[in-house]
Amino acid sequence: MNAPVTFRPAAALRMGLSLSISLVAAAILGWVMTPQRVRDLFTPIQVATLVLFLVVMVVMALVFGLSFVTADDHGLRFRNGIRSHDVPWSEITAFRYRDGDPWAFVLVRSEVEQRPLLGIQRSDRDLADEHVAELRRRLAEAYGVERNDSDAAQ
Repeated sequence: MNAPVTFRPAAALRMGLSLSISLVAAAILGWVMTPQRVRDLFTPIQVATLVLFLVVMVVMALVFGLSFVTADDHGLRFRNGIRSHDVPWSEITAFRYRDGDPWAFVLVRSEVEQRPLLGIQRSDRDLADEHVAELRRRLAEAYGVERNDSDAAQ
């Protein structure tokens, strides 16, 4: 029995957080530095629209960084943006993570043959390779198959 593990994209989360903080700080600074006579020209609807655009940009910046992949004895649970998926080991055929892939993919037996795993991103470099290797090990264990190092490299 394996303890559940959760993988998150560290570099993307750092980038999303720093970008979000910068956007919010720039918006507040821009508003405060705008002369009062100009600020008075904005209607409440216009201010609300600007705030809405800021919120949309922050959400877009964080959507990749807040993705995750959790593996336990039952299978995978992963969130890509705002959508979560539960996939049992019996539905998983393999994990794809080739050179040049921006993130790992899980290959499933359903009508959708592959789904991205945004919680494991190339920007994390060796850590991402380790996470995919761990998922492959757990998949082999779920199917009762011993894998050697040449199998894990695929």
